[in-house]
Amino acid sequence: MIKSLIITHGNLGHELIQVAEKILEQKLDIEAIAFDWQGDGSTMIAQLEKFIARNQGHKIVIFTDMFGGSPSNISTRFINNNVEVLSGINLPGLLKFFCCQERNGNFRQIIKQVEKEAKEGINIISEYLGEKK
Repeated sequence: MIKSLIITHGNLGHELIQVAEKILEQKLDIEAIAFDWQGDGSTMIAQLEKFIARNQGHKIVIFTDMFGGSPSNISTRFINNNVEVLSGINLPGLLKFFCCQERNGNFRQIIKQVEKEAKEGINIISEYLGEKK
């Protein structure tokens, strides 16, 4: 089983989880950490360490909101064969992760599917409707 954690600036992660739970009509197995704007990241590091320790023996995906942001930068130190960080998570990507039938399948393949869905979830609507002149 893949365990998941979302770390974002502010309460974005908590909000994404609430929306995904509403859409999927179920409680999701994911935890959220809100980046402390005033801190030095040490609290977030401690929370990450505890999450990883609690989930030893599982694959872990850490979703972050933005590549190059503090949540992403701090999370990268935990990447190994069992832990991956996926930055730039959005609602389509999060939904794909929880709807993926192969959650117990190939870890790398699941991460790639979530990445693909998150990217494809960004659309310029006028291109679908025909550009207005």
